[in-house]
Amino acid sequence: MNVTSILSNTQITEKVRILVVEDEYILSMNLQETLELLGYTVLDIIDTAETAIEKAGELLPNLVLMDIQLRGEMDGIQAAELIWNRFQVPVVYITGHSDKSTVDRANMTFAFGYILKPVKEQQLYVAIQTALNRYQREQLSQSQRLNQLKNNFLATASHEMRMPLSNIKMTISVLENILEREGILNSELLSPFESVAGYITILHQQCEKGLDLVNTLLSLQMIDTDTYPLELTSFQLQDWLPHLTLYFRELARSQKQIFQVNIPPNLPPMVSDLGVVSKIISELLNNACKYSPPDEEIRLTVQTIYMTKNAIDKDELSGMTINSQVPFFEITISNSGVIIPKKEQSRIFEPFYRIPYNDFWKIGGTGLGLTLVKKLIEFLQGTIEVTNIEDCTRFTVLLPLSLSDLSS
Repeated sequence: MNVTSILSNTQITEKVRILVVEDEYILSMNLQETLELLGYTVLDIIDTAETAIEKAGELLPNLVLMDIQLRGEMDGIQAAELIWNRFQVPVVYITGHSDKSTVDRANMTFAFGYILKPVKEQQLYVAIQTALNRYQREQLSQSQRLNQLKNNFLATASHEMRMPLSNIKMTISVLENILEREGILNSELLSPFESVAGYITILHQQCEKGLDLVNTLLSLQMIDTDTYPLELTSFQLQDWLPHLTLYFRELARSQKQIFQVNIPPNLPPMVSDLGVVSKIISELLNNACKYSPPDEEIRLTVQTIYMTKNAIDKDELSGMTINSQVPFFEITISNSGVIIPKKEQSRIFEPFYRIPYNDFWKIGGTGLGLTLVKKLIEFLQGTIEVTNIEDCTRFTVLLPLSLSDLSS
């Protein structure tokens, strides 16, 4: 392989930025010329180990070509070790010394390659690409390992947190029953601010918040690891949604909000996971009630729409593409009096992201609710979109009437 044939791979090399550390002037110039002919970018040429460390931190190259024998108190092996430990930049050694002791020292510093002088184009290209490929593989491997550790920790921590919280919830209920039996729960001798019932209510609420957080974390972890259980059943939205919305209707009334539901009576049945659909709609309605000012309107509407699905007609020898219409439920939840800024709309589904506080976004939260909603919708092979219509925020959810319609 010569320089001309290697140049066909310039799309691979053109974004690779290399720092050269070499104290022989002629060799350093030859290296720069060869590297640039191969399509690499030479960031700088350094002739001392100390300056090489400084420049590596400043320029953050993709790779360092390091001469082992350098002028000064520190040699290239010591510099390479510090560069790797501080900046995780791979180093390929260039040297005229191939004795066992030098090679052993170099190998102890996470060396990604070793080139003997005089350097040839093919040798240089292969060493650099091999080093970069190895570095990318190791970084990727370290990242599956980190994700696995994160998932294991999340699952273990969530399970460990759920047990004491469940025990606390049960204990609160037992305590509530005992106090009520003893006539202490609603004692008229205590002021409303000192009532035992008030404190019990706070305990219930905080315990439920903790359990909700743990359950959300577990659900996210199961979806990410493809272990979330799917339980399909057939149900009628027009029969089930009015029951689901009763709580939110009362919540809106207590907050002086207007709550409207528009569900056609003749909707076809839905074949999906009822628990997952309940979680999606409940979370969106809860957000609408939480962030809507008094006297504003919260609206839930449902309709059936048809989306085009491209398919290949396998019965035809021509393999012609045909368009089929797949039915979806379009579930829209909107609330007036508040909008989500356009620049925030693409981020509200990110884990732990919360819209910066202003007059409307003052209520606390974990920033995980909408993350879970989006993952659950995608789990059901649907989509969600957020838009602003005048002074309204609108979430539009598309869910298939039957999951089997999309898998066929």
